[in-house]
Amino acid sequence: MSQLDEPIILFCSERSGSNMIAKIFDAHPEVSAPGDSHLFAVMSECACRYRPDSDDLRCAVLELFDAKVSEWVIDTRIDVDRVALLSDLTHAGEMAAALYAAEARAAGKPHVMTKENSAFRYLPMLMAQSTRPRILFMTRDPRDMALSWRNGPVMRGGVLRATDRWCHDQQGSLETLAQLGPETPVATLRYEDVLSDPEGQLRRVCRHLDLPFCDDMLRFSEHSSSARTDAKRSSMWSNLDKPILSGNAQKFRRELDDDQIAYIEAATAPLMAAFGYATARPGRPEFGRFDTLDALRDHLAISEPHDKPAYRALPAEERARFEGWSQLVARMLARPPLPPAMRALEAA
Repeated sequence: MSQLDEPIILFCSERSGSNMIAKIFDAHPEVSAPGDSHLFAVMSECACRYRPDSDDLRCAVLELFDAKVSEWVIDTRIDVDRVALLSDLTHAGEMAAALYAAEARAAGKPHVMTKENSAFRYLPMLMAQSTRPRILFMTRDPRDMALSWRNGPVMRGGVLRATDRWCHDQQGSLETLAQLGPETPVATLRYEDVLSDPEGQLRRVCRHLDLPFCDDMLRFSEHSSSARTDAKRSSMWSNLDKPILSGNAQKFRRELDDDQIAYIEAATAPLMAAFGYATARPGRPEFGRFDTLDALRDHLAISEPHDKPAYRALPAEERARFEGWSQLVARMLARPPLPPAMRALEAA
């Protein structure tokens, strides 16, 4: 039996405005959009390392849930209540969906929005738990996305890593969406368009998703309780308790240098064109001061950050949450996969 009724599955990249759009939908009276949990993302990779219908699997899902950085309403439930949610379930996807469904019930809402990065990778797991799923594909100018990534204290790497991720996520999303049939409602959205025309864009998206528009979405910082709580949980989400920041675009023009902009534009050119993003360097050499894209990348790699001083400046509690989650995921991924025959036997 499906756990999620008409969920909205958000296709997005990190630093793409996805947290903002999730909280905009969380302000809707019919949609619960809790903060990042990465339940589907992680369990899609780790489920093969646990026996189906085992307490070991249930404990892994609940431990992952408890380690998340965001705060959910059902966090306040005692452990035995959350264990009971999963007691009759067999597979990891069912268990992740059951926690999302419980959060929606706790919020008094019929639908959920799942906000997990690179959702195209584990869409089959999400679809298997959904009745009539709906998809919202949101993208952001890769130059501003890369700037936000570079400036994010908890994000490893800078412009190069961000550009690679943007390309991977946009290409993967487009390829996956092309395989869906007409029975799956799909809406597309650019971050910049939400900033410039929030009501018009949100009305359009709601129409495509068969969801009534609600004015509360425009004042999400007032109407989404999770926006207010998550804004205090991480510096990466500090803007969630503020209104839509209409001027939060084209910042790359001031803060990235020509080498960085040239690299991003050259590496993403076909996808940028597909999404309607124009070059900021008309008439200038494609690779700036360099003859090839590889030479430009090699130059930028010299200063690509890994550990960032800003990370150490974060409050100790915030660092502990991120590090605890990362260490848990690393331990889960280090478990050896079970042979398919053993998993099939256990499932039977």
